[in-house]
Amino acid sequence: MHRGFMMVWLAASASPILAAPPPKIPVEQFATLPLLTKPELSPDGRRIAAQAEIDDTANIAILDADHPEQKPRMIGLGTASVVAMTWAGNDRLLLTMKARKKVVWTYALPALRLIAVDVSTGAARALDEKSQGLYAGDVLYTDPSGSWALVASQSDLRSYPSVKRIDLATGQTWLIEKPRRDVWDWFADENGVVRAGVSYSGRKWTVWYRDRPDQELRAINGKFDKDTDSAVDKFIFRGGNGWVITNERTGRFGLYKYDLASGAIGEPIFEDPAADIGDVHYDLATGAIKAVEVESDRKRVVWFAADMKQLQEKLDRSLPSATNIPVDWSTDNNRTLIASEGPDDPGRYFLLDRNTRQMHVVIDPYPGIDPSTLSSTQWVRYTARDGLQLAGYLTLPKGRDAKMLPLILMPHGGPYERDHWEFDPQVQFLANRGYAVFQPEFRGSTGFGKDLVAKGYGEWGRKMQDDLDDGVDWLARSGQIDPKRVCIVGASYGGYAAMWGAVRNPERYRCAVSLAGVSDLEKLIRYDRRAFSANRYFKEWRAKLKGDDDADLRAVSPIHFASEIKVPMLIGHGELDANVPSEQSHEMVDELTKAGAKVSSVFYPLAAHGWNRTEDLEDWLKRLEEFLAKYNPA
Repeated sequence: MHRGFMMVWLAASASPILAAPPPKIPVEQFATLPLLTKPELSPDGRRIAAQAEIDDTANIAILDADHPEQKPRMIGLGTASVVAMTWAGNDRLLLTMKARKKVVWTYALPALRLIAVDVSTGAARALDEKSQGLYAGDVLYTDPSGSWALVASQSDLRSYPSVKRIDLATGQTWLIEKPRRDVWDWFADENGVVRAGVSYSGRKWTVWYRDRPDQELRAINGKFDKDTDSAVDKFIFRGGNGWVITNERTGRFGLYKYDLASGAIGEPIFEDPAADIGDVHYDLATGAIKAVEVESDRKRVVWFAADMKQLQEKLDRSLPSATNIPVDWSTDNNRTLIASEGPDDPGRYFLLDRNTRQMHVVIDPYPGIDPSTLSSTQWVRYTARDGLQLAGYLTLPKGRDAKMLPLILMPHGGPYERDHWEFDPQVQFLANRGYAVFQPEFRGSTGFGKDLVAKGYGEWGRKMQDDLDDGVDWLARSGQIDPKRVCIVGASYGGYAAMWGAVRNPERYRCAVSLAGVSDLEKLIRYDRRAFSANRYFKEWRAKLKGDDDADLRAVSPIHFASEIKVPMLIGHGELDANVPSEQSHEMVDELTKAGAKVSSVFYPLAAHGWNRTEDLEDWLKRLEEFLAKYNPA
């Protein structure tokens, strides 16, 4: 069963009646990666394609949706990772694959390729092979028969993307739209007609639009009404209508009508008072908007149709403590794939058949974990030192009194991302070992509006780090944690924050752990400046890391302060990381070793930016447990 969900406002919760502490769950259970992830339902709703990592290679598993107990058919894809997957008809998949490739500078950059896979035979064909850029394999449309697709891609690193029509059986390619300056986003309608391309420049945008296939694209110029840091996230063109997702009106991303004649943002379709909207769902046949997703403390779907509202209510009554999100459905809308999970339950995927009114489990990602042994998570709020209201997730170890607990502070990666109300094996592993785990949504975190994001620009190592410290202080004042027993553990940006915490506030942390962390900001910004701005805001192509133009990135780069670090550190990195090159950690370990610091390190030859091998995650968790037991015992 899922744990109850609680909200806490600036005060400790009342101590519950404690059950006995759960048994120590073997590390192997937390390290076992889910065999199947990111499932996609075929257009007829009869098969499910899911991603799987087996023996260091990427695979696609094909399941019978009506008989998921049968062994899935595996299609091997090699060592590249799957970035995106979509069905093209009922017998073919289109996959965007990512591998690392030496392109410029000294780092290996990610290279994208588009692959068509015949589901029946497993035969794979490379498509659009002349594409050489970092923007490739963006599938705009697939013909219902699965015979052809529209794809946007760059011809090289310096070009803007063009749109091509590709015959999926032969690989033959036709150019549909030439590249246009500053146009990175192309959109096709439900009939496979390229309706628009969008360019962005500061407060202005240009939509290159056509009403009918036989028309030339015409320019529609638009701009924001206010001189503020507003952004367009996405345009949607369906059924002759236009919609836009933007934060111009409220500071939070909402869905609005878009005037195809004047270029003006029209009346709202949906706005949320506290959070940005995420995905927008529309009818595959008619193009009508069906629902929007929004996430504050947890994700929810807001349906516009009465029958789908009723369906969602039934799902939530059946699985009351979980988030129940329809993630895919058949073309006729009669079959729906539903993801159901929570922080204290690994969850499952269900297939709902609306004709038979029956629902059954099709994928159980973590069958070896008993939810009743896991710890509950709370959504909490606290105030930063400058008065900014912040939130976060607090997981308290099951069966222990919430008083003077040892704490693991776990800032998320990105940093322009956010944590989610979902199962996290590492969080539950640490809670099972007796630690409270705090995941703050510090300034710069996305999902809560542009104001919080903008407050993070230029604040690496500065106010973003203050927010972490302030969260620990709030927990200490509440009496729930022992401020003398705190370790900071993070990955990616969180790894940077852990290293910088050891530099800036060694009196606060007994130890620091960095996985795939950034040690040298100057080198990383040369490698990929997109790491320093939220995706939704990056369309304006601003370098927002520095804040002030004269800001010194060296001043907040841990590698330049390695000789001052006295806090014990554990550093890990995957050698195939295409997001944060492993050189960032190798160089940091070298400097720490030269300085005589207490540093342990491990590098995984076949790991990327995230865990793709069970044996690597198992090794990491064992090292983490041993390190924490030595320097911050629970």
